[in-house]
Amino acid sequence: MDELLKAIRQKLADMKKIENSGFSDPAKAAEYFKDKEMLLEEMAKTLDTVTSNQSTQIAALEGTIKSLRDELKTQVKYPKELSRRELMFNLGKGIAAAWSGNHKALADLAFSPNLKSDNWTNPRDVVWGEKGWSVKAPLGEPMGNMATNDQFLINPIYETEIMQDAAKKSVMMNLVRHRPMMGPSIFLPTRDRGGVELHWLTAYGQQIKGSKPKGAERVELKAYTLAGFIPWFDEFEEDVFVDLGQMFVDEFLEVYGQEFDRQCLLADDDPFTGAMAADGTVKATIQGASINDLTWKDFRDAVYKIPAEERKDCCWFLNETVLNHIANIEDTTGRPIWRRPTEAMPGRLDLYPYHEVNILPQIADIGKDEPFAVFMNPKRIQHGNRKGIEIKKFDGTTESLEYGELFLRFRKRDGFLVTRPKNNILILKTKA
Repeated sequence: MDELLKAIRQKLADMKKIENSGFSDPAKAAEYFKDKEMLLEEMAKTLDTVTSNQSTQIAALEGTIKSLRDELKTQVKYPKELSRRELMFNLGKGIAAAWSGNHKALADLAFSPNLKSDNWTNPRDVVWGEKGWSVKAPLGEPMGNMATNDQFLINPIYETEIMQDAAKKSVMMNLVRHRPMMGPSIFLPTRDRGGVELHWLTAYGQQIKGSKPKGAERVELKAYTLAGFIPWFDEFEEDVFVDLGQMFVDEFLEVYGQEFDRQCLLADDDPFTGAMAADGTVKATIQGASINDLTWKDFRDAVYKIPAEERKDCCWFLNETVLNHIANIEDTTGRPIWRRPTEAMPGRLDLYPYHEVNILPQIADIGKDEPFAVFMNPKRIQHGNRKGIEIKKFDGTTESLEYGELFLRFRKRDGFLVTRPKNNILILKTKA
């Protein structure tokens, strides 16, 4: 009997350490607290079966369980979010644990091992128990050697926060259409305008002409793995966890934000094709002999090549140096045509919104017959998002042997697809 009460006391001691931290997703918080509520229920039922002369101790334990239940209900209603510093500390602690192979610390932070296979592990299928990691794999599927695994998926909650920061470093991330992907590819239906044909009947008994509208075309959105290496030299101690987490986030955001914009706009089959290289786009040429003769009229004439129903959702994407050229064009009296010196920078380029993208060609680098600006509805670009950011330690490199330089590799999976470019996307270019 004493052993049973001792076990219950230990569980209650563990319960007192529960803090609702790190939940930016209410669904995950609810699931977390549901598990804890079930544990309390189990302990309460166990106490009901106890018959002992230690009634005072049992009553105290029952009171503790009741107070914990009330506390959990309050925490579910008012979840606490991680502060920025707490997020960076936990992320840095997870990276250090992955580096040193501290699986227990990784499990406490909800990191999970990612088995060396083409299909990434679902974090929900990996659990930590008394004997270490275990995977709820389908019958007959090999689990892999979890003890020697050295690549880990970060806590999905931390991934969500990191991607929110990444959107601030990218122009396109908050503009394109995002598609969750459960597999390596999905097929999307796409229709041209006027897919359904209508007919008026002007007399009784008139023949209803059959029509076969053009059906939806299926286009494939594929996801590939994007990998990067972050170099450093030193091992990690607890006093640098915050800085380590911040360094990882800064390095990741700087490169990922620009790569996201490049795949949306400039990529030419590496591995995706962006809007400027897509087949079937509308091409418009400026009137002047070179880019230095560009005027605001070139933008006005170009937009009317896109149908009005599509044009209302379109905007310009161009480099800030091209925008600066337009802003400095003067009239015959020497005054700026686009804006006066005392006016704030307008948010529209001849009635249409614009976005400055620094990876697009600068005006000094634009030669003859070269595209430099895009006019489109950014929702025409589909981004396939396969959840999961993986980290792995790399120390068996030439740089490690010669200079003592170590690397942390990160991997993420994404897909990009430009849909319906014909008559919907316009590319402005210089003369040949």
